[in-house]
Order: sequence, then C-alpha cells, then structure tokens
Amino acid sequence: MSKMRKFMEDVLTMPYFENCAAASGAVHNIANHENAVEDKLKKHGYSLLRKGEVKTKQREAWLNGTGDHSDIPDNNYISQPCGSNSSPDFIVKSEGKLYFLECKSVKDSGTPMYNSGIPKAKYIYIFCSKKYDQTTIYFGDDVLPSREDQLIKEHIAAARKRDKEFNERLGNTHGAAVYSRIMLQPKGSNKDYFKHPMREELEQKVLNAV
Repeated sequence: MSKMRKFMEDVLTMPYFENCAAASGAVHNIANHENAVEDKLKKHGYSLLRKGEVKTKQREAWLNGTGDHSDIPDNNYISQPCGSNSSPDFIVKSEGKLYFLECKSVKDSGTPMYNSGIPKAKYIYIFCSKKYDQTTIYFGDDVLPSREDQLIKEHIAAARKRDKEFNERLGNTHGAAVYSRIMLQPKGSNKDYFKHPMREELEQKVLNAV
C-alpha cells in the first residue's frame, strides 16, 4: 500500500475541524482544519518543503501534466502554494506524482460552500462536517463533471461581459462599478455529501488513484 493511500485512509478517520483559528472540540492542540491535515501529512512521513512561491501559471501546468516539478523532492509538500487566498491548500509529491489537496469545512450541514470558486477537476477535496463529525474525500470532477464545469464558466464569462457593458454606461463621478459575484452552492436532494448515495464510491475512487 502506498504512503499516500495510508495518509488518505487516515484522513477519512478525522473528526470535524473548523477552517479558522478555532480548534475542534475533540482535539485542542491543532488550530484548524488545514493544520489538522498537515499534522496527518507529517505523521505519514511528508516534510514541509516551503510555504507559497508557486505561481498560478506553474500550478496550472502541473495540473495539466506539462510542468516540470523535479525541484520538489519526493515525500515533500508545499503549504498554501499560491497564497492563502488561492487553492489548493497543499501540493504533495509522493512517489514522483503531485497531489493537490484542498480542505473544506462546514458546521450545520453536509454541503460544502464553493462560493466564487469552481471545484477543480484534479483536486482531492478533504471535506469535514460538524453536523456529522466526519470527513469525506472526493475528486473535483466527480462533483462537477466537465460539461457542467464548462456551462458555469460560460455563465461567468457572460456575467463579466454584462458587468463591463453596464459599468461603461454608468458614467458616475466617483468610479462606482458593478461586479456580479457568482456563488456556487449545491442544492437539491443530493446536496448533502455525507448522505449522497455515491459517497463511498467517490471515496474509493480517490483511494484507488493514490
């Protein structure tokens, strides 16, 4: 069994942690969800290489399999590679392969909030819920297939175009401008990821891939 699979199986045993400075009620020496996941990385033999210093263009090249990552030693990870306001939370190199880990956390439901971001196909999402005190994992493209992803991107592009046209018509004296923010919020009978009929299948898909 690979080291990364052992790590992901351990992640599935994790309770709830907030994505903020507060600690889980069960574990008081870990500051937040990201720190809890990082603690698991270290437990399974991964070392922090650095924090940040990855440009978005480089991240995209790595995601597409076209970028050189020979400068990242095996069994190392980069924390907040593209900064605290951009994803993913970790890029991990294990057995010559890069893994992109994004941590998400909610309190009163089993539904993640993506807000203005769109799930990235090759990211592994580590999602925990206070309601269930559990963690689940999944690939981005398993919750947002490519066709739906393309439709959302087209919708966002159309919204940006309408914003631009409207702002040109405003002609105000103090530079006020409209920006339509797209909020991606799962709805419907399958919005609860912890009760979803495909939960175990998507978790197993991640385990098989690592």
